Amino acid sequence: MSETHHSNPRVLVAAVTQGRNQGLEAVAKSAGELVQKGRSTLVRTVVVKGERQYIRQLVSNVANDNEADAILMVGGCGIGPSDDACEAIDGFVERRMEGFGESFRRLLEVELGAAAMLARATAGVYNQCVVFAMNGRSSEILRAVESLILPTLADVVDLATGRKRAGEGAAKH
Repeated sequence: MSETHHSNPRVLVAAVTQGRNQGLEAVAKSAGELVQKGRSTLVRTVVVKGERQYIRQLVSNVANDNEADAILMVGGCGIGPSDDACEAIDGFVERRMEGFGESFRRLLEVELGAAAMLARATAGVYNQCVVFAMNGRSSEILRAVESLILPTLADVVDLATGRKRAGEGAAKH
């Protein structure tokens, strides 16, 4: 019996910012390079204005056009008044992945201690497209991409698309 397994997920990386932010754009580019080094295909890297309607429009367009299997958003997830990425995603996705935010904070706890509670991240599925959003310093985001997202991405995409059901042979890394 052969299992249909999408071993090379297509990923779009987006820098979420209120204006030009070369630092955040560089983080998005670095995340895209990690995607390319992993077992995934980088579709493209974009900048999206950090307002709910623009974030949701990007997710909707990418998912509905089947442009990518996953969207990685960096930035816009802080606790400031203009940080809307988590709220945009959480209020828009069909299914949330609560474990991602918990795992993101746990990953940062060793380095940040109690300050890790300020690190916001969320993930969910919209129209079979997996969406990850996270905030933090460049090193924190890249560590999360490398340690949390990329090792599980093929399985997460397979679960989100229905190619695999929960409990069926998760990848061991």
